[in-house]
Amino acid sequence: MSGPVPPSYPQPQPPQQSQPQPPAFGPPAPFGQPAPYGYAQLAAPAPRRGNVGGGIAVGLLAMLAGAVLYGFIMKASNSQWSYFAIALALLVSIGLGKVGGRHPVLPVLGLLLSVLGVFLGQLFYIYLVLHQQYGLGPTDVFGSELGDTMQGWRSMLDAKDILFYLFAAAEGFIFTRRFGAR
Repeated sequence: MSGPVPPSYPQPQPPQQSQPQPPAFGPPAPFGQPAPYGYAQLAAPAPRRGNVGGGIAVGLLAMLAGAVLYGFIMKASNSQWSYFAIALALLVSIGLGKVGGRHPVLPVLGLLLSVLGVFLGQLFYIYLVLHQQYGLGPTDVFGSELGDTMQGWRSMLDAKDILFYLFAAAEGFIFTRRFGAR
């Protein structure tokens, strides 16, 4: 009779004695001694050191990009909002604090770059308006006629603008210090 062959099942084995396993974490080895059980000791993490020059470069680029964006937003909305001045300060501070680290001069530089960014954003807004209305180019507005541009900027300056400068200055300092501490 040639019929189907029943499947063979493995025979039960007697239980094996388990080998004791070394603990994964044990007491640290004395200095200069190899770690127990063949594990390598982990070194303490290196303290985070900022790149001050890189932070300043990133902060400057963020300030210029934020000023252009601030000018375009002011042109599109025909008004200024304090949120955009704070956003510009935040943009500058992220670059300074995250890349630059905890250097004590960076919060002061964050304050200055934030205020300068708001100022350049307002000047860029003036350029956009003059370019649209009179077709003036950047060399006309910022070159030979810079005195007239600055006089126009001073004439449109009011208490609200001073408040925006104060917001940008305070937040530039505070945000840079906070981002540098992380």
